[in-house]
Amino acid sequence: MQPSQISALAESIAWMLCSHAAHGMSTDSIKGVGEITLRDALIVAAASIGAKQKRAWLLSREIEPSGWTDAAVDLMIYRVSGATETLVGGTELKWWRQADVRNSSNRRTHLVRDFVRAAALYNMSESFAFVALLSITDSWTATTDTRGRDKPIVDKLKSTSSELWSLNQLIDCPSIRATVKALNGKVPIASSFRTKLAATCSLLDPTGVLCSARVWEVSKVRNSHWIEDPDEIAKYTAPA
Repeated sequence: MQPSQISALAESIAWMLCSHAAHGMSTDSIKGVGEITLRDALIVAAASIGAKQKRAWLLSREIEPSGWTDAAVDLMIYRVSGATETLVGGTELKWWRQADVRNSSNRRTHLVRDFVRAAALYNMSESFAFVALLSITDSWTATTDTRGRDKPIVDKLKSTSSELWSLNQLIDCPSIRATVKALNGKVPIASSFRTKLAATCSLLDPTGVLCSARVWEVSKVRNSHWIEDPDEIAKYTAPA
């Protein structure tokens, strides 16, 4: 896929997620929107772009890549040629609807975990790996408003530029340590990867932004390595 085509897919996903959020707002049921519904939105967005670009894509929900023993990827797109299926790319999905501060660290960790998973998925893909987040504004604020040790992570999440994530440089961030501990032995963990905000859209009313969808493009850095050595893993899993 060309960069413009990848961008078009990211934008389609963001708008589709926002459209479901708009439906939830209109019926006063936004917090009741389920991730199953949003996974359907990923399928619809990908199908529309695939049709527009005249691509023979096979779209699959909740697929666990070969060699992984962690949770499945929310959307996988395969290019079909005869009997051959080639992984074009995949999308990890997160839905933030709660605004409690108590669980803000868990929400950050789960999103970071998806970034690390996406970096591994990128290495297996032909074109792209996305992380998509739909969030009500109160939840975004509660989750990203921190001056603690996760602040370097939050700064990257708020950035609209390309961001380098060197896990060694972020080793003091609780979300990084928890992610490495959770994924160790289950999913390949890249020592470095990049994220770039590929698309974003928001729902607004006279009071301000109500809900936003963000789609990041994630790529493994070429000179990065897989964190596999027990001594290196121990640096992340040892008590802070």
